[in-house]
Amino acid sequence: MTPSLNVGAAGIARPANIAGPASGGATTVAGGTRMIYSLGMNFPLTAQMIDKIAFAMEDQKQKFAVDVETGELVALTGPDALPEERYVRLPRWGSAEGFHLMESFVTSLDNPAYREQLSRSLTMGKGVFRAFKDALKQNKEIEKLWFAYKERRLRGVIISWYNANREARGLAKLPVELEDTDELLMSDFSFTWEVGGRLQGVRQLDRDAFFELFPSETPAALERRYEDKRRGLPEAGQPSSPILVAETPSGELAGIAWGVIDGRSVNVVQLAVSTAYRGTGLGETLLKQFLTAMRSRGMDRLVTELMGKSLRFSDFFQSVGFEPVAQVMECSLQDLPY
Repeated sequence: MTPSLNVGAAGIARPANIAGPASGGATTVAGGTRMIYSLGMNFPLTAQMIDKIAFAMEDQKQKFAVDVETGELVALTGPDALPEERYVRLPRWGSAEGFHLMESFVTSLDNPAYREQLSRSLTMGKGVFRAFKDALKQNKEIEKLWFAYKERRLRGVIISWYNANREARGLAKLPVELEDTDELLMSDFSFTWEVGGRLQGVRQLDRDAFFELFPSETPAALERRYEDKRRGLPEAGQPSSPILVAETPSGELAGIAWGVIDGRSVNVVQLAVSTAYRGTGLGETLLKQFLTAMRSRGMDRLVTELMGKSLRFSDFFQSVGFEPVAQVMECSLQDLPY
């Protein structure tokens, strides 16, 4: 049964069985406003407690405070209600904070199409939150990424608030680990080294990604270039041609990392992500998983050739451990000016 609520002297609605503040509560020192606390911030900040606080923070109709001893949440009776020493207001989380979070998420997206689509929803004025949700629903993977991003940011706010209140009471900060983006992606996509019935889709994704590298070339020239680069390569999925495939929960091909083994080296033939899932960090996750797996198989090094538009990803490859060791120049004999 839900306990009845009493209104405390500070305007806090609290369950009837919750005691008021301990004697010798907050004091003000002469000439300043430094608070002397007799109660600590002693409730454990478990994952369940973080979820409970986050849910209360997002309640736009009611504001809450937390009992610093028990961790129990109590409702504030009005906007001007001030907590007693036993209670601490939850971090502020209104429409302004929610809007700034949406802005930062959109800025974090690498996919220009999704970034533009979501950016437009942020200009909708009064209906901005509904417009943003509707835009997210058009791509389930981006929507999942948003929820993971939002949860991570809220967790960070709550942990900072918790530790700030502990420090104010002379207690040590408690380290809390946040979930890594790679782990979030691992839960949103499935990864397999089996090609199976996916071979046709893998071939098409490889071809489409290769053709994107040279947008100014004619279809005939692209076809010749593609055939030259793929000629003599073993089929993806063979022992000498390992390929890591990423799929969505519905079984849709999302990305591939494909290499060909040469002695104790692996030549990365293709790292590609389907258009719908670019900007989610899937490419980096695929590459890191591929690198780790090749190392466990006893390989010494990976080599990749950047061509056309992929030259702009040099910094990305260097960020995961690659180093530039050569530069290849190309000249079309049909376009010589002399």
